[in-house]
Amino acid sequence: MKKDLLLAITAICSIVMITACATEDNPPVWEGKTTSLFVASDRHEAGNGNNLAAAIQKVANRNGIVTPSVVLLGGDYVGSGPDAGDTGQPAFTLADLRSEIFSSLDPNKTEIFFTYGSHDRNCTDDYSAFFSGPHRCDGYYIYGISYAQMAYATDSLTRAAVALYDEQGDNIPDNNPPSANNDSTMPMPQQPSGGLRAYNGIDIADPYGISAESASARFAAWADTLSGHDPIIVMSHVPIHASRNDNPGGLRWFNTLSRAAQKHDIVLLFGHNHTLEERGNSSDSGMYLLAPGDSITVQGDSVQGAQRQQLPFTYANAGYLKLGWCTLITFNDTDADGHPDYLQLRRFSAIGDKATLFGSTDKPNPWLITLKAK
Repeated sequence: MKKDLLLAITAICSIVMITACATEDNPPVWEGKTTSLFVASDRHEAGNGNNLAAAIQKVANRNGIVTPSVVLLGGDYVGSGPDAGDTGQPAFTLADLRSEIFSSLDPNKTEIFFTYGSHDRNCTDDYSAFFSGPHRCDGYYIYGISYAQMAYATDSLTRAAVALYDEQGDNIPDNNPPSANNDSTMPMPQQPSGGLRAYNGIDIADPYGISAESASARFAAWADTLSGHDPIIVMSHVPIHASRNDNPGGLRWFNTLSRAAQKHDIVLLFGHNHTLEERGNSSDSGMYLLAPGDSITVQGDSVQGAQRQQLPFTYANAGYLKLGWCTLITFNDTDADGHPDYLQLRRFSAIGDKATLFGSTDKPNPWLITLKAK
């Protein structure tokens, strides 16, 4: 009993010590082993520069910061305007992004993962260069969700969208209509009303599934094989919350991740919706960090509709990289046994802006999570 009480007091003191003075300018003092993960989305380089190298440099050179050993990016590496033509879908290679990252990080000590977004179909690399499915890191897992795996609810709808493109290409009337929060991204693949948009993204070759139906089933099967409680960081280019009607796979993923959250701490990261930074539209900024127990309206398909749910996992914006935003996730293993005790999310800007909160939420930056028992 005394030993249990002592452990409990020690844990409480550790939390107080870590969080008491932690701000963007005053990083926490960690005990034990630490490792970190750099995440961001929507680089959207279109020939006039970008902030990936600057964001990496700021994080890597900041005093008190644990230099990231893993970089996980959430898609839309190039392109601007509607998702069509040379402007919306320019050719690019992932080697350019790697060189920007390695300008500040040691290539011998850094793993890089690129999930697939809505502007990336003309990448000159084979699709196998993109990341989806699981990967084991140092005390945690990462998991990648491709664009089609969230943007299409079922495999049959993905195949129908591909067939529609094969038949008519980009020249379908109204195939690129502006969305309600038009932020220069691709058209709605399947509207809640059931309308289908053509699709020819290269992620239809993804071995982990071509829609939310098959991909979420693969995630569930994988999660069932895990014996421990290590946290899982999931990167999806497209969010699950209802906003632009272009993510009908959201509810399937919400249900699947909710089941896994009974055993694991899960952080679901998203990009794609960046109307706040570009247009001052704050409709998505209330989703920039939600914690277990918070409410969220999740987008479903044409039958499910949008449903109000209570989150059992953490949901956060990865950071709109085009305007300099990124997030550093730090894992603290206080007794260095290979399983982290705490997870911290810290939002950064490469261009000097400071964020004391995550978007328009009430969550302070940085945000500390006490992880599940080992």
